[in-house]
Amino acid sequence: MTTLTDRYVAATVRELAEDQRDDVDRELRGTIEDMVEARLGEGSAGSREDAEREVLVELGDPIRLAAGYSGRPLHLIGPALYPEWRRLVTLLVTIVSPIAAVGTLVVRLFTDDVARDGVGPAFGGAAVAGLTTALHVLFWTTLVYAILERTQPGRGVLGWTPDQLPESPDGRRWVSRGETVMALVALVVLALALVWQQVSSPVRLDGEAVPVLDPALWSGWIPLLLALLAAHAVLVVVAYRARRWTWPTVALGAVLDVAVAGVLVWLLQTERFFDPGFVAALVGGGWETAARDLRLALVLGVVVVTAWDQVETVRRMRAR
Repeated sequence: MTTLTDRYVAATVRELAEDQRDDVDRELRGTIEDMVEARLGEGSAGSREDAEREVLVELGDPIRLAAGYSGRPLHLIGPALYPEWRRLVTLLVTIVSPIAAVGTLVVRLFTDDVARDGVGPAFGGAAVAGLTTALHVLFWTTLVYAILERTQPGRGVLGWTPDQLPESPDGRRWVSRGETVMALVALVVLALALVWQQVSSPVRLDGEAVPVLDPALWSGWIPLLLALLAAHAVLVVVAYRARRWTWPTVALGAVLDVAVAGVLVWLLQTERFFDPGFVAALVGGGWETAARDLRLALVLGVVVVTAWDQVETVRRMRAR
């Protein structure tokens, strides 16, 4: 016949790793027995069953007790990381969401039949795009911080001491947690955008949704871009774990950046990037030179942003 103690110990050790269970089982049973005997000796409990129940109530929820044994937090984001999480979420939402909303609005104004339907659907679609982007930013940022909370022992405790300051003996550029999370969230949002434009495009042609990018790219080019983004995310995590960017990691990051830029420029120059239906929708909306203008603008933008990022990275590294 199982007792309350048996059930309590079983519920506690069930939450622990296999290599902890036997030791915690013996320790917890001994603790409960000592506390029960102490209560009986003091005469504060009527019977042994009453004393046992009082002891288990004092020990509290077995899940909370198991978390104490394992050092696992019972919160999603603790007080130590919450201020930084809130600042970063606020920054990303106020930057990324308006960009998504404005971009969607511009596309819808060109592709929707404004004369027939008015501008209401375009603004509504822009609002939905902005809200959806904000939710994605919130979710992925929270997920990254929740992982950090559980993979960095000692970071999720109350309070701060100078002992938590990182050492920087060689003066090289140290990677902050906020910088890492921002980079990861940006990469995730970009990857999701590649998928979103295919399955939930806001562009309409003759009443039918058309993707922004040519669906033929899914046969190889979009998976390649997703793989390059994933590799960049791994590199960001590696740099964060090493606590700094080094010249080898900077060089590898530059190779990945140039690879992504090269793929995009080649696809744009060979007119294989945009879906013909998307271009037709823009032309039908009154943008007669849409194909040429988009190609030139994106090629220039990709080249300038990639070059500037490399120059700025090298400048910061040399300054350090």
